[in-house]
Amino acid sequence: MSLATTLGPLAAIAGGVGMTARMAYWSRQKPVARVETVTDWVAAAPNGLKASILVFCDRRQELMLWRELGFGSEKEGFPTVLGVEYTAYGLDVDVQMRGGHKVSDWTDQETLDAFAQYIGVPEVTAMSSFPGFIRVQVRVHDTLADPVPVPVPVEVPDHVDLEAVCAGVFEDGQGWTVPVQGRHILIAGGMGSGKSSVLWSLVNGMGPAIRSGRVDLRVIDPKGGMEFGYLEPLCTRFACTGEEEMVGLLEETVTDLQEATQRYRGKVRKPVPTPQNPLVVTIIDEAATLSAFSTPKMQARFERAHGLLLSQGRAPLYSVIETVIDPSKENVPQRQLLPYRVGMRMDEAAQVAMIHGQGARNRGSYCDRIPHSTPGVCYVQEDGKAGFARARAFMVTDADVDRIVAQYKPVPRPVDLADFAQGRAA
Repeated sequence: MSLATTLGPLAAIAGGVGMTARMAYWSRQKPVARVETVTDWVAAAPNGLKASILVFCDRRQELMLWRELGFGSEKEGFPTVLGVEYTAYGLDVDVQMRGGHKVSDWTDQETLDAFAQYIGVPEVTAMSSFPGFIRVQVRVHDTLADPVPVPVPVEVPDHVDLEAVCAGVFEDGQGWTVPVQGRHILIAGGMGSGKSSVLWSLVNGMGPAIRSGRVDLRVIDPKGGMEFGYLEPLCTRFACTGEEEMVGLLEETVTDLQEATQRYRGKVRKPVPTPQNPLVVTIIDEAATLSAFSTPKMQARFERAHGLLLSQGRAPLYSVIETVIDPSKENVPQRQLLPYRVGMRMDEAAQVAMIHGQGARNRGSYCDRIPHSTPGVCYVQEDGKAGFARARAFMVTDADVDRIVAQYKPVPRPVDLADFAQGRAA
């Protein structure tokens, strides 16, 4: 065999030995994971989000987006995507704004529409997550599009946390709870927006406590009882037939409030609701009927009683839940005393500021964009959290109403002779 004919086989053998040696070496080392690329991320993304992943995860595509939308240039600089995270509705994209930008530059409706068109999704929203930073929310799926049935408990023991009453679900699937104890609640929205769904959901959530007597429910229904007349068996007080009766109930509640403060004075700073000292919850449906559309004399009486109840009621276990169609200052003159606000579908962008304050749309409240097809959808501000959370109240059917009234009718409490000494019926 000539040298020429043997070099090839020898070289092959040598190469094989070398590869065997390398494999033997690396088998004793930790495997090195392959670095994922943008192509991998795009391939793994849902079809509706492939374009978004490409744009926000590829710096070249990102810079093209900022140029096309007028957010920056090579001379002025660009915003920077800091993180991309999948959510139930699509994506959350955290962006550091370029110097000189305002939050309103990002939350402008035309800008958001341009965003959505560029990446080919149904909707984009934006909210300020921290000074100098913006969170762009890419929405391809409405997790609140379908109604959520109200929970039907098998048993009704009173374990209700009145500082976290279940009223519906947030768009991330977590339960929406409302602090009825310790807060006054304002629910605002146009006709058919689902305000009654919120009220019935709260009543259902408080139901076991109503039945046990830990909640004393009082209702003012200016619509003659058409809406909430079914609630009367659950109430200790119910008024619906005239201004005198309805404002009179509010004044009576203020008297009870003032008596309660005397009972608690010097004895307890934060009373706990019991059947003997219940949380008194007053529901006022369509409050503007009394605050704006009644006679001047009746308006003055309402405003005085309403103000006293709101300003003094929190500590001695008195809470107010009220609804209104138009949350303007004329209709809710003391709205600053109702700190927990639920914004449902609004007809005008200006009304968003009325319910959630100036700059609310910049912080994530889009009540004016809630479609008519989703009654019960709303924006709420959670305690201790920036911005607003989107939620939907439970759907309460006529059958649910019948079940709620039958299941949670208060259990008669034993006769206490001391009540008669105070001139009251037990």
